[in-house]
Amino acid sequence: MTHRERIFAAIRGDVPDRLPWVPRLEFWHRARLRRGTLPSELRSLTLTEITERLGVGCYSSVPDYTDPPNGATMIDRAIGILHLPVLPYRLTLQDVDRRVVRHGHETIVEYHTPFGSIRTVTVFTDEMLDAGASLPWVVEHAIREPRDFEVVSHVFSQFKIEPQLEGYLARRAEVGEQGVAVAYLLGSACPIQHIMGLMPLEQFFYALHDYPEKVQRLAEQMEPFYQRIKEIGADSPAEVIMLGGNYDDSITHPAFFAKYILPPLHDYAEMLHRKGKYLMTHTDGENQRLLALYVQAGFDIADSVCPYPMTRSRLEDIRAAFADSITIWGGIPSILLCASNTPDEEFHRSIDELIQRNRRQSHLILGVSDMVTADAEWDRLQYITEKLAEI
Repeated sequence: MTHRERIFAAIRGDVPDRLPWVPRLEFWHRARLRRGTLPSELRSLTLTEITERLGVGCYSSVPDYTDPPNGATMIDRAIGILHLPVLPYRLTLQDVDRRVVRHGHETIVEYHTPFGSIRTVTVFTDEMLDAGASLPWVVEHAIREPRDFEVVSHVFSQFKIEPQLEGYLARRAEVGEQGVAVAYLLGSACPIQHIMGLMPLEQFFYALHDYPEKVQRLAEQMEPFYQRIKEIGADSPAEVIMLGGNYDDSITHPAFFAKYILPPLHDYAEMLHRKGKYLMTHTDGENQRLLALYVQAGFDIADSVCPYPMTRSRLEDIRAAFADSITIWGGIPSILLCASNTPDEEFHRSIDELIQRNRRQSHLILGVSDMVTADAEWDRLQYITEKLAEI
C-alpha cells in the first residue's frame, strides 16, 4: 500500500498492511537548517524529498506558515487570520485602513475603521526561530477594552472571501501518494474560540462573565465569516478538511467545549459527511476530560494526539474512549525522540511496545505530537520506520 492508501484505510476503519507513519517534520527541518545541523545527506533535499528518504508519509495537515517566506502571510496573525496560498480560500480586506510597520522581527498592525481603531503587535524571538517556530508571538492583542469589540466586528465584516484552489491543488500534486493533502480552514472551531485568541486569556474569561452580551454579539457578527469559509472547504476537492484545534481541558474546559465548540464541530462534520468527506481537528492539548465530548462532536480525525507522559492520557485509554469512532493521528510523544529527555533503552522499549500493541489496528496513524522538535534524533526517526517495516 502507498502512504496515502494506508492513511485512508485507517480512517475508514480498515486494517492497512502496516501502521501509517506520518510525522510532522517541518519544525525540525527549519530549525536544523537555521542551526546548520541538518544531516549532511539531507541538506540538498526538500522536505518532501526528506520524507521519501526516511520512508514516511508526507504530513500535510497543519500548513507550513512560513510558505511563502514573506511578511504578507502574517499581517493579520494577531486577529487569527493567515494568508497562505495552500488554503482553499483567499481573503481580501476592503474598506479598512490597515497600516503595517515592521521593526526586525516585530510587526505592528493598525486597523482604522469608522468605529475606531485597534492595534496589534507580534514578534519572533531568536529562541523561537532557533526552535523552528512558524507563528509569531502576539504581544498586543486586538481586543483590550470593550469598545474594541465593535472595531473587530467591522474588520471581519470587510473581508472578501473567495475560493482559491491553485495552491491547494499544487500541494496535493506534490504530496501525491506520499500522504493526504488536508484542506486547512481556521485554527479555531467557531467564533467564540476565535475571540478567545483576540484577547489575553484571563481577560477573555472576565469579559465572558462581565459583559457576555458583547462577546456573544461579536460571535454572531463573525458567524457569516465562518460559514462562508466552511462552505468553501466543503465544496473544495479535498477529501479531508481541518477546522479548529488547540483544545485543553483546563482552558476549553468541558462545560465551555460542550456549549460553544461541540455544536459547530458536530454540524460541520455532518455537512462534510453528506459530501463524502472527513473532518479533522487539532487535538494537541490535555484531552483527558474532553475525550467523551470529542466522540459526541462526531469529527473523524483527532490530529496531533499527545499521550502520557506529556499529558495525563495514555494512548490505550484514548483509543478505548474513542471506541473506533475517531482516528488518532499522533501517539508518539515528542520527548521520546530527544536523547536529552529519553535514554536509548527507554526509547527502544517504548517504541517496540507501542508498535507491537497496535500493529494490527485501524483508526491509528502514527505521528509525533505536536511535531518533531529541533532536538529530535534522525536515527530515532529511522528506527521507527525500520520497526514498522518489519511487521
